[in-house]
Amino acid sequence: MKLGYKVLLVDIVGVVALYFVLSDLSWRSSYAMAPHDRCGGLCSYVPSFSFSFLTRFFTMTGNGLPLTSPPNLDWVQVLSVLLILANGWYLYSLLQARRTPQPKSG
Repeated sequence: MKLGYKVLLVDIVGVVALYFVLSDLSWRSSYAMAPHDRCGGLCSYVPSFSFSFLTRFFTMTGNGLPLTSPPNLDWVQVLSVLLILANGWYLYSLLQARRTPQPKSG
C-alpha cells in the first residue's frame, strides 16, 4: 500500500475518532447542565473543562459545591498529536523521496 493511502486512512480514522470523542464531551456537558431528580429538578450544574498537556479535568459546579474529576487522558489532544505526527512523517518521506536522485534508465 502506498504511503499516501496509508496516511489518508490514518487521517480518516483519526477524524472519525475525534468526532466520537467530541460527541462524548458534548454529551457529558449537556448531562451536567440538565436538571437532576435529586433536587426536584431545581438544581443543575455548570460544567467546565480545564486542560494540561494530554490531560483534562472535568469540573461541575452547582449549589455552591464544585465537583472535580481526577485527571483524565485528553483524547482530543492525543488524537491531534497522532494526526500531526502521521502527516509530518508523510511530508518528511515525500520530501526525502524528491531529494534522492532517481536512477536514469537508458
